[in-house]
Amino acid sequence: MAGLSTKAIKTRIKSMASTRQITKAMELVASSKLRSAQSRAVACRPYFTALYEAMNEIADSSRSFESPYLRQAGPGKTIYIVIAGGYNNNVLKLAFRQMPQDAVVLPIGKKTVEFFQHRSCEILTEEYREAASVSIGDCYSIAKLVADGFLDKTYQNVVLVYTNFVSLLAQTPAALPLLPRC
Repeated sequence: MAGLSTKAIKTRIKSMASTRQITKAMELVASSKLRSAQSRAVACRPYFTALYEAMNEIADSSRSFESPYLRQAGPGKTIYIVIAGGYNNNVLKLAFRQMPQDAVVLPIGKKTVEFFQHRSCEILTEEYREAASVSIGDCYSIAKLVADGFLDKTYQNVVLVYTNFVSLLAQTPAALPLLPRC
């Protein structure tokens, strides 16, 4: 700082104060968004749990119920629907560890696409590279694509790999077999 004028020092002090103010505002916005995301994640959990349990109960209780989705796994590949963002390395590693050699991946998120491309895995589509822009309509398209592949026996198993939100400090990777439901 030797050789700086008083005016230059005052300008730097003002600049630092301004930067501190902007940083504080950004911190407040980020914490607000984090609280909002946390409350949405916690609020959705009971619906997911109730729906999943109800579907299992229906499938378990009604032996006369016939559905092509209840068939035993046959020939065909396993498809992994992997949902992961930039900080979900554990989800990617879990999926990769579990995948058989001939598995197909439907990646959702940029890092997910890059992870499986780098490992030369068969990727069904890269259409869902931007996870934040996946809409309800896209979810319907994904479900139809996977269900049609299961019905025509292209896929023998369907597995969803995602982050299970426990708390702000703990998110655990989870793999949920979706089809077949035996």
